[in-house]
Amino acid sequence: MFERVSPESVGISSRYVEKFIKNLEKRSARMHSVLLLRGDKLFGEYYWAPFNKDTCHRMYSQTKSYVSIAIGFLLDEGKLSLDDKIADFFPEKIRIENRQIRRQTVRNMLMMSTVGHGTSWFDKEGTDRLDLYFNRDFTTRSPGTVWEYDSQGSQVLCALVEKLSGMSLFDYLNLKLFQHLGTFKTATILKTPTGESWGDSALLCTSRDMLSFGRFVMNYGTWQGKRLLSESYLREATSKLIDNQEDAHGGPLSHGYGYQIWRTEENGFAFVGMGDELTICLPDYDLIFVCTADNQGNPRSRALIMNSFFDLIVANLEKEPLKEDEEAQKSLEELTGNLKLFTVKGAEDSPYREKIDGVKYIFPENELGLKNLTVCFDGNDEGKVIYENANGKMELPFYINKNYFGKFPELGYSQDVGGVRTHDGSKYDCAVSGAWLNPNRLMLFVQIIDRYLGNFPMTLGFNDEYISVIAYKNAENFLWNYNGHAYGKREE
Repeated sequence: MFERVSPESVGISSRYVEKFIKNLEKRSARMHSVLLLRGDKLFGEYYWAPFNKDTCHRMYSQTKSYVSIAIGFLLDEGKLSLDDKIADFFPEKIRIENRQIRRQTVRNMLMMSTVGHGTSWFDKEGTDRLDLYFNRDFTTRSPGTVWEYDSQGSQVLCALVEKLSGMSLFDYLNLKLFQHLGTFKTATILKTPTGESWGDSALLCTSRDMLSFGRFVMNYGTWQGKRLLSESYLREATSKLIDNQEDAHGGPLSHGYGYQIWRTEENGFAFVGMGDELTICLPDYDLIFVCTADNQGNPRSRALIMNSFFDLIVANLEKEPLKEDEEAQKSLEELTGNLKLFTVKGAEDSPYREKIDGVKYIFPENELGLKNLTVCFDGNDEGKVIYENANGKMELPFYINKNYFGKFPELGYSQDVGGVRTHDGSKYDCAVSGAWLNPNRLMLFVQIIDRYLGNFPMTLGFNDEYISVIAYKNAENFLWNYNGHAYGKREE
């Protein structure tokens, strides 16, 4: 689909691409993939093992931008107007009259200029998400006045797509778009507990799928010369329709907002997922940047990734091809040929290892629900934490300064249906690395790398008699047992 070429052939030195990747590594961005496209020429495609070109990655709120494109197709079909009132499409859902919601239009929803976000469905599991949105007791403002992120509103738009098309969100997009792109063949969208597509958060697709979608939108609705969606809708959807600055500090995504699409510097637009799943399109440069990651819990990562892209790639892009630089290309290839998933780093060993090896600690009541915990080592570079919490006995193997790949020990986390724990014994794939940060302080970093992404650091601090445990979970509605503090005492 896209021709693989050298960076120099599209006007950028391989040395700047190498600096870009090195900067991500140096600043501890937890990357999974990076793709760079100019025109139809792919001049960079890199994966951090075990992720690869065939990995269907959770895209989180990038899904919202796909919903916007689906709305555009419905508009082309004449099935709605952007000035239609959203509540008029769902009269059967209205139980509580709310004048402001009655005034809210599809356009307001697309621009996130709504009456305000509703109650999270995670707080009321099993509840109809449309019911939660429409039947609130109060609203904070009138629609069309200010911008505020409204994820629940995006889910209502997804429900609108499914009601008017008579199809699931994925099937409708596949009919209208994906089959023409020749991509998204392994993609899927998870469901909500009440059966709708999880349209504000749960598309899973490959990085190349994302690239083809970005190319289609930046073509303003054509693919291989064939018009699939009206140019006028896409030009409007990707433009700055409303200011989205919420404070005076600004940021890489504070350049305005379109229809479920963010604006960027350099007259660009972007689709954005919460773990730093990014598709940045720069029409003035005919340039697209795609990346996947799980940087949940890192408030600096998105600015790092985007600023590095603009400062190192965009700022050094020439209009004409450069002379091929075999030395720089070889150096880039050596760097990117062995990229591996992020690990914590520290000392290789500690005198405390022998002091705590096999020691069982007993815990009083605590936030983590820990009852007991033992750390066992196999030499100085491998170990496992054996512990018991409210869900039973667990075992978590790890390596020192590198990842141990296995299954996270908790049973029953959600699979195809978000927010619904399974009863089939399923476990998530995970990676666990450990590091001695001080002689008496061991940190484990757990990364869930499944269709749900998440992470948490767990720090174990020791003295002669006691252990202190701190864990901070970074995940959407799971890992709740790994968020808090506890201390325990050596078993007598």
